[in-house]
Amino acid sequence: MLTYRVPQRKVQVVVHLRQGDPLLGQLFVPVEGPGGAVVRLSDRLADGGDRFLALVQENGSRLISRDWILRVELLNEEDVDVEMEPGAGDPVLVMCRLADGSTLEGTVSFAMPPGRERLIDYLNSRPDGFVPLRAGKTLSLVHLRQVVDWGTR
Repeated sequence: MLTYRVPQRKVQVVVHLRQGDPLLGQLFVPVEGPGGAVVRLSDRLADGGDRFLALVQENGSRLISRDWILRVELLNEEDVDVEMEPGAGDPVLVMCRLADGSTLEGTVSFAMPPGRERLIDYLNSRPDGFVPLRAGKTLSLVHLRQVVDWGTR
């Protein structure tokens, strides 16, 4: 029986967990597909996907529980310097507080139908998963289940 494997590439990341130190390594994302590495990694991390993700590190691999991830920070400039969501509107300046007490400030860009362009509309329309948040040159995929609250500026 033949097994079809989707061609993958490694994306350099820092994984922030609910407990412990951040983990530096690489996650696999499909080479081809809609959007850039941000969209494909977000899809890979989305709930309904794999329960554990292989994080490749210098000293071997670790299997990371997706449920324990607070956020994943992308490190490669070519992965970060992309449109976060195709057709997204103007960025919204936000602050979010995560389950570990840390806070992130940055912008979220999203595409929504007319009359539903507010941040609350966007967040409530998303399945549980990860939202791209840009802070300067840093791009993090924030796990919605780990967000305590959001604020806008």
